Amino acid sequence: MQRLLMLLTGALLALPVSSQPSVDTCAKARDPVRCEARQAALKNCADKRGKEKQVCLEASIPPVDCSRTQNPQSCEAAQKARGICKGKTGKELKTCLRDEQPRTKKKSSKHRTTQAS
Repeated sequence: MQRLLMLLTGALLALPVSSQPSVDTCAKARDPVRCEARQAALKNCADKRGKEKQVCLEASIPPVDCSRTQNPQSCEAAQKARGICKGKTGKELKTCLRDEQPRTKKKSSKHRTTQAS
């Protein structure tokens, strides 16, 4: 019994502190300020569910800094589409985002060769 108690105590002490991992994770993030704001928003909106939670998160999390992305034009187009489609959910949201974002040509893959039989 005493061994079991010692093992459980050791296991609990090995668990990380809840607030520290988010700080460490955000320090390594591409956009640390947005990461910290997202962590705070998740904490503030934790008691909400469904659409109410979605609205809370959208209001609390700042938009992505497109200047830090690999493709700023695509990022700006995606943000514009999200603005236009704001308030929609589910299939309606997916359809709206697909229709509002400009289509990009996909690179052809060398692995996609068709074989004639």
